[in-house]
Amino acid sequence: MRDSILPRRGFLRTVAGGSAAVAAAAALPAGCSRDYPQAQAAGVDLRALSEKQYAVARAAAEVIVVDTPVSPDAIAAGIDAELAVAGEPMLSDMRTVLSLMEHGTILALQPRRFTALSPAARTRVLQSWATSRFNLRRAAYQALRGFVIYFAWVDDATRPLTGFPGPWPEYMNVPAYPVDFGDIA
Repeated sequence: MRDSILPRRGFLRTVAGGSAAVAAAAALPAGCSRDYPQAQAAGVDLRALSEKQYAVARAAAEVIVVDTPVSPDAIAAGIDAELAVAGEPMLSDMRTVLSLMEHGTILALQPRRFTALSPAARTRVLQSWATSRFNLRRAAYQALRGFVIYFAWVDDATRPLTGFPGPWPEYMNVPAYPVDFGDIA
């Protein structure tokens, strides 16, 4: 049982490493819009993410969800719209994840930014994050993957793939009628 307890040094290393990574991601510049034209090219009016963060989400969607009728632009736009509604702390956490993914490619032995990599290289980077021995990298991967998959499969275009007929109001007409509950004391 003693072996399952995280020793003090292990705890301090984990906290220090995670804090350093988050601090580094927060210190990174947002990037010039000319470096990240994806949102503008897709005609997306961003509400929560920067153009750089949108580009990272889009690049991840290109390799995480393959052979679906949902475009990477639609997935990244869905992520942006949802984060605008959700607000803090989810928004700042996801911004950190996207920044870490864009510039953390060096941890997967890739010298270029995530958005500048080929799809095959992006897949390798994501796989290295998914199987990393560091909790922070695995958690960042799972957060990004979860968002991408969710926004791919909630799109109506995937209904033929899943066989989901849609929410019942779309295919049933249930008339509203008044209900008399009697006297309520």
